[in-house]
Amino acid sequence: MNLSTLYLDALSTLCQPIRAGDYPQSLRSMTDLLEALGSPHQGIPAVVVAGSSGKGTICHQIAQLLRTNGLNVGLYTSPHLHSFRERFVFNDSMISETDFVEGVQAVRKAARHFNHLYSTFEQATALAFWWFARQKPDILVLEIGLGGRFDAVNVVQNSLAVFTRIETEHMAMLGGSLESIAWHKAGIIQPKGYALSVQQVEEVHSVLRHEAEIKHARLEQIDDQNQENSLALAAWQNLHERGVIPDRVSKVGFTLDGLPGRLEPITIGTRTILIDGGHTPAAGRYLRHEIDRLAGESKPVRMIAGMLQDKLAHEYLSSFDSPQFQIVLTRAPGHRANQPETLPQQASFQYAKVEIIPNLEDALEQAYTAPEEFIVVAGSLRMAAAARERYGLLSEAALAEAQATRKIFEGQTYLARLASNISV
Repeated sequence: MNLSTLYLDALSTLCQPIRAGDYPQSLRSMTDLLEALGSPHQGIPAVVVAGSSGKGTICHQIAQLLRTNGLNVGLYTSPHLHSFRERFVFNDSMISETDFVEGVQAVRKAARHFNHLYSTFEQATALAFWWFARQKPDILVLEIGLGGRFDAVNVVQNSLAVFTRIETEHMAMLGGSLESIAWHKAGIIQPKGYALSVQQVEEVHSVLRHEAEIKHARLEQIDDQNQENSLALAAWQNLHERGVIPDRVSKVGFTLDGLPGRLEPITIGTRTILIDGGHTPAAGRYLRHEIDRLAGESKPVRMIAGMLQDKLAHEYLSSFDSPQFQIVLTRAPGHRANQPETLPQQASFQYAKVEIIPNLEDALEQAYTAPEEFIVVAGSLRMAAAARERYGLLSEAALAEAQATRKIFEGQTYLARLASNISV
């Protein structure tokens, strides 16, 4: 059995989906698992980032700032685009297949001590802490997976809580209202801790403010127009001023690299293709702003969009209801995809031209022949991943890993577990 097979077997073993009704209501089971692993989450300064959109970008920006200034940084984000190993990064390098296999074995062995069905994300988070502890990082940057208060990442006592924009999302798991969603996310604020947030609507800000007050924590709101860049820089400054990061870090070198699948422009012949995995209403508005900036407000735009079932498709797509847009609705990859035939009724388009091409490969193929010279592929990170793979942005080895990974997460074994939650 070669290493690649060992890795894929380990990844398959790790996969245990969670249903909405099984979302955890405490951190006890996660704490138990990490204690069985030797508590690798303790003793390392950490920045924890929560929000509805932009979490991954902010995590990468903060990590990049810290790395630029000479620190050893562990970065844990989700979801992945192509390789599950993208979630685990130390000093710009993904976890190796060897370490991944060893870590999964350690996590699974520890999990057998408890009568709890650990989800993919819980096990992956435990694996992240296990691996990072071995790398001897100066600091960790950790992205909340869903919610915050009972999210597996929140077992760590963070040095700084960071909030991107909080919107209505994951209603079934997070209580059904914007206030309840904000309450879940506010749970990452630590007693007597420090927190930073972009500007939020009043319903959200009041929840964050109340959480900070009852925990005697300091909450600062970033008001600059370029909130995302300012948020990352403010996080760095907060950590430096409080001595969380070493004194040798004294000067910021801040040149951000773009993230794959996030407002990523590529060129095919004479056509510009903008790939973006955002899916919230705010992400839609920001994408429209970038389209107007890059293409102008009159240049024809072909938008190939596919969304997932639990997203506010109508609010997202409404940002593109303009005569300028030819919107191609397609089926995003995976079992959670929204049926494209239902999207026109949800979005109630009045001005945009709309067509439905259910087959994703056929829709993406239009980038080579469409009359429009500006094309957007958007609606979910799964759409972004599919576009990057279709348009040749991956090496042969990376593409093979991406395809094998997708087979695991969309295969019959995984879907059967989702239906039954049978442990393996």
